[in-house]
Amino acid sequence: MSQTLVIQESFYKSLCNDKNLAILKSLGMKSADDFLQKVIAKLNDEFTFLEIDSYRFARTKEEKSSFSQYSGFIEGDNLHYDKVVVFFTPIDSKLGDVIIEQSLMPTICTQMEENITFLLDDKCKKIVLLTSKINANNRVDIDYNKMQMDVNSLNTLNFDVIPFFPILNLSTDTRFNTLTEYLEMSDFLQKKSKANSQVQYLRLDNNTLYGNCELKQLEGQFIKSFCFRFLTAMFAGGNDFKYDISQITKRLSKLDNQFKNLSKFIEYANSSLLKQGHMIAPIDDDVIESDDELDDINDIHRKPERGVDGNGRKRFKTQKKIRDSVLEKAKYLCDCNDASHFYFESVELNNYVEGHHIVPMNRQQEYYFDSSINLDIPNNIVPLCPNCHCQIHLGSRQARLKIISELYVRNKAKLLSFNPNLTLSILASYYNIGLEQEEEIYYTKKAEKVIEARINSLK
Repeated sequence: MSQTLVIQESFYKSLCNDKNLAILKSLGMKSADDFLQKVIAKLNDEFTFLEIDSYRFARTKEEKSSFSQYSGFIEGDNLHYDKVVVFFTPIDSKLGDVIIEQSLMPTICTQMEENITFLLDDKCKKIVLLTSKINANNRVDIDYNKMQMDVNSLNTLNFDVIPFFPILNLSTDTRFNTLTEYLEMSDFLQKKSKANSQVQYLRLDNNTLYGNCELKQLEGQFIKSFCFRFLTAMFAGGNDFKYDISQITKRLSKLDNQFKNLSKFIEYANSSLLKQGHMIAPIDDDVIESDDELDDINDIHRKPERGVDGNGRKRFKTQKKIRDSVLEKAKYLCDCNDASHFYFESVELNNYVEGHHIVPMNRQQEYYFDSSINLDIPNNIVPLCPNCHCQIHLGSRQARLKIISELYVRNKAKLLSFNPNLTLSILASYYNIGLEQEEEIYYTKKAEKVIEARINSLK
């Protein structure tokens, strides 16, 4: 089997400039060629259907025009997809918080010109390699940040995100489950960043999402950022909503290509299927359950093992033995147990409950890279009934915070045993919820009262 990574010559030349070359050398790579060989090795390691053995520059007019400087594709045998597109981010991230949307949107736009359903096409594998050195320590704030939001957006838009240079405090497997979840976090970050205009870019009214901006913003890089935001909102919302950016486009004498393609996609989405609705229970497609032999289920530094999902992507495995031990110890009762709970009987003749990782498994890459912590341990798992499990992923902000805060307060000692810095605010951010300090105090006290009342009722 022979496969080749096809890149733009301009990308290769950018790798060779003094600043980028200095960054690569500081990270143990001698040259641009050395970097690209490591990119090939990384791609081959992450996907079982990839066996890339070389790279070349785009040659034909079509190859050059269909991809921007920071993107390319893979050609060859046994790819399992009609097309495999690979995106990069700039090595030297001069664009700061917007490195993802600014480097990717030109190619997304071009691909949408060729096929308006490019982002929906499951015959096209879309891969993003985070190849940026964002600061001296390659670290983002421990609080929810713009880069985490953009990574979540990529996953929501059906991209596979691969950390080529691992970034501290950043998870690459997270996504937005609902439109309201996305809008709330988007508004939270916008208000937090006082340097940004506080105009409401995305407004939901009577099940229609409207786009808006200031007239002075309708030029330059903002357009890419806005289109990236609006596309994310559409994929998070699906066909439960309608979409409208006419408040922006009617003010333009000529549509920018980004807006032109977004308008066409909105027209398509308002009359066609965007995505299937949610199942009864949320599907955790970022993990694979296994039944391996384990020496110590409580070993928090056990190296996380990976398996292969149905799409040929390597994912972290969770262990059935660990989950079962937690459910049995809890006597198959939901961790949010109260008198109103309804249980049905499982095939093992116990209450049917599901194992839930309080710190989600989609943070595993981050936790192991940062602190050599395996998240698939008893101290991080609780049993939840299907109703509570759905609520924590798909409920309203208030409903989700109720469960998250109670899980945090009730299991705080266990959680702090592997992350002493974990606060309710940080935990909520793992579920795409931005929490102000006053709210954190309010929900913590409320959860403490609920748990105290439950304990007293059992006396």
